[in-house]
Amino acid sequence: MEKFVEALKQKIRSKEGLTPKMQDILDACVVLFSTKGFSNTSTKDIAKAANVAEGTIYKHFGTKENLLYATIFPILRDIISTEALAQVQQFRSSAENAPFERFVEFIVRKDVMMPEEHFQSGKIFISEMMYDKQRCQEFITMIPKDLIESIYMILDGYKEKNEIVDWPNPVIWQYIMSLLFGNHLTHYVLFTDAKRDKEAEITYLTQQIVKGLRPDK
Repeated sequence: MEKFVEALKQKIRSKEGLTPKMQDILDACVVLFSTKGFSNTSTKDIAKAANVAEGTIYKHFGTKENLLYATIFPILRDIISTEALAQVQQFRSSAENAPFERFVEFIVRKDVMMPEEHFQSGKIFISEMMYDKQRCQEFITMIPKDLIESIYMILDGYKEKNEIVDWPNPVIWQYIMSLLFGNHLTHYVLFTDAKRDKEAEITYLTQQIVKGLRPDK
């Protein structure tokens, strides 16, 4: 079982207010959604995997969508944001005066918002957000403010040193994340069989981001 799935299951087990049956249902959802996809998983499949009656799922969670959006998404958010926040704080404490290119390379290499080992299993959740604008916005608003504030403080420092364009921080961060996310989609969704040179990817993607945010001379 991949690290992403195991991390979700551990988080479920530590969540307060869940009965053993509810935990079994959520465990089954994590595995089935990651392997079969959300749309291809029925409540009957979940009930069978969790060894419960299908009515038990409706009793505790109402709908299959509630299982994904009300329970799995917040848990996924916690795992990603906790790791991302730790990495950003690590950069701030150890490389505060580093040039912008180093910060970008740090983000690209660590894949701060979506670690690669999580993406392969997590792509089903990302796919659901892509086709549901409301759910996507809900997920974005759940990202901790501490993480966003830490990133914006770093960006402010680079703007003060005239290393990047003086755009609003949300615009700069959206630009960076759109390129990172697009790179993930290319390799994990669109061209899954293509051979990869990860070091070359890191170099090219870093250069693309740095050049795109370089201030006009």
